[in-house]
Amino acid sequence: MSQYLTIDQGNSEAKISLWEDTQLVDTVIEARLTPSSVERFVNGRRLNGAIYCSVVQNNGPVINKLSHLARCVYRLAPSTPLPISIDYSTPTTLGADRIAAAVGAWSDFKGKDILVIDAGTAVTYDYVDSTGTYRGGNIAPGITMELKALNQFTARLPLVPFPERMASLKGSLLGRDTAEAITLGSVYSVVASIGYYRSRLPEGTVTVLGGGCGHHLASLCDFDVHVDEHLVSKGLNRILLYNEN
Repeated sequence: MSQYLTIDQGNSEAKISLWEDTQLVDTVIEARLTPSSVERFVNGRRLNGAIYCSVVQNNGPVINKLSHLARCVYRLAPSTPLPISIDYSTPTTLGADRIAAAVGAWSDFKGKDILVIDAGTAVTYDYVDSTGTYRGGNIAPGITMELKALNQFTARLPLVPFPERMASLKGSLLGRDTAEAITLGSVYSVVASIGYYRSRLPEGTVTVLGGGCGHHLASLCDFDVHVDEHLVSKGLNRILLYNEN
């Protein structure tokens, strides 16, 4: 069975994943992505291919290391052939992570209209129609970013920690103290946005939540959502296989 490596370099951390064809075998989160951390994860395995995407500056040493570990190496770029079509005015500025998340969602719900939400440092809301065409999307601050902004850009509001037990907030609409008001305001601004976009897209649109906050947010949605914490990595894997085949 063929083995493939995907690397999703985000704003605050990187996810390295190992795949056997389309099956996820192992994954690790690295706060600092280095050639050594990649080599340690690969651990002598023979890779048929590897693909790297980044929302920050490309990591040249890591890409160079991949060329020694895998038979074929891809860097997700605007020119990379994709299993979906892109209808976007400035495709060269479209984030590689947004493309990968869209492909990951499409691979599971081919033929459906899909609202793709990737909830991490920022939250992206993207739409793939039933023909497999990416039609665009929006970008907004993530929950942690909102919490930090309220503290940094005001004189007296405290820095409130990320609510790890988000499901416990269900049923609480209005805060009874300042910390709770900040928490609920930040969380429900994202939940409400998901509901708003869903309501404006075609009836029957599938909602897919990815990213580190995906499962947290799903617990507060009063409609069906599909959670996939490996959405971007899955999309990278499918893009790699599409190019290999």
